[in-house]
Amino acid sequence: MSDSTPNSSSQQLLALRVMRLARPKFAPVDGFSHDPVDPTGFGELLAGKVSEISKESRHDLPIGEYLIAPQMFENIHLGETFTFYVNVVNESESNVVNVSLKCELQTSTQRVVLPCSVQDSTIEASKCDGQVISHEVKEIGQHILICSVNYKTLSGENMYFRKFFKFPVSKPIDVKTKFYSAEDNANQDVYLEAQIENTSNANMFLDRVELDPSQHYKVTTISYEDEFAEIGKLLKPKDIRQFLFCLSPIDVNNTLGYKDLTSIGKLDMSWRTSMGEKGRLQTSALQRIAPGYGDVRLSVEKTPACVDVQKPFKVSCRLYNCSERALDLQLRLEQPTNRHLVFCSPSGVSLGQLPPSQYVDFSLNIFPVAVGIQSISGIRITDTFTKRVYEHDDIAQIFVS
Repeated sequence: MSDSTPNSSSQQLLALRVMRLARPKFAPVDGFSHDPVDPTGFGELLAGKVSEISKESRHDLPIGEYLIAPQMFENIHLGETFTFYVNVVNESESNVVNVSLKCELQTSTQRVVLPCSVQDSTIEASKCDGQVISHEVKEIGQHILICSVNYKTLSGENMYFRKFFKFPVSKPIDVKTKFYSAEDNANQDVYLEAQIENTSNANMFLDRVELDPSQHYKVTTISYEDEFAEIGKLLKPKDIRQFLFCLSPIDVNNTLGYKDLTSIGKLDMSWRTSMGEKGRLQTSALQRIAPGYGDVRLSVEKTPACVDVQKPFKVSCRLYNCSERALDLQLRLEQPTNRHLVFCSPSGVSLGQLPPSQYVDFSLNIFPVAVGIQSISGIRITDTFTKRVYEHDDIAQIFVS
């Protein structure tokens, strides 16, 4: 804390006091222990006398029956509400008028003006005026609370002074995310794994961990509710909890384009401390890297899991245009070298012109020759304009019995 130089050489008539408001804590108890094999028996006798003095106290518990008020500014964490009481005291023997109090919170990126009701008030001698101010902390790093006081003496002299209160804000939790996509995922579902670690030095209880999806997705939480209700809420220092979410595109036909599907949403978390103080954090918009499909993507829409040998079956496919231009595509089928599965459909068929972010459906007739688990390969898509060939192998597996 430091005082700025007032703009008047006269002695200040007012004083400013700031106190942070926080919930009390349980007073710790220093248990009295003694050696049970002490031959003198003095320790056991002394422990008995202590129990007689305070019969209702439990000396075997780490906390006592009393609450203690905070003795220092203590740690403030990101996402918590910073509450303090600011009080302007008239220490003189005369009244002062036009008292105005301005409170600002300076961070590394901005200065926020806090709401203050002490404006143009009159404070009598030995009286005071103050209020409780709350502000949700949304940045980490050094914070400076700036309190400025303007007032006028009865002689008409304008007076001014201000004080600074510095305090750090740390990050209470650390969030790490990972994205997963199934290889044969025709619905384009995305799985998000979120790891939440308690980086503070105190226990916290998770009230809520939810994913607020973007406008392109709907979300499903994958969790064990019974297990989370019992042990998942308590997060001790350095403890980590994992959460899994499944995001499904609202537009399953993907008319938006793959670049629009990279924005997933925001992770919203709220918790309480051991004394019930609330905290809440929301991550920035989560982004995933778009899958590297190239200009086209082939998905298998329908295929049998098991077929009989030497009996033809049909496979339904869908081809997406992932580029930003229209494509003139041609389907070509290459017979595999092992010839366990033989294409019965014509090769060299034109699929027509496909606009951006659109798809075309086609089917393949296949004749199984050998038994066992067989893989469908040999599908070639040619861009007739650039002459580029897209090879698609092992797009599905079939069990031939």
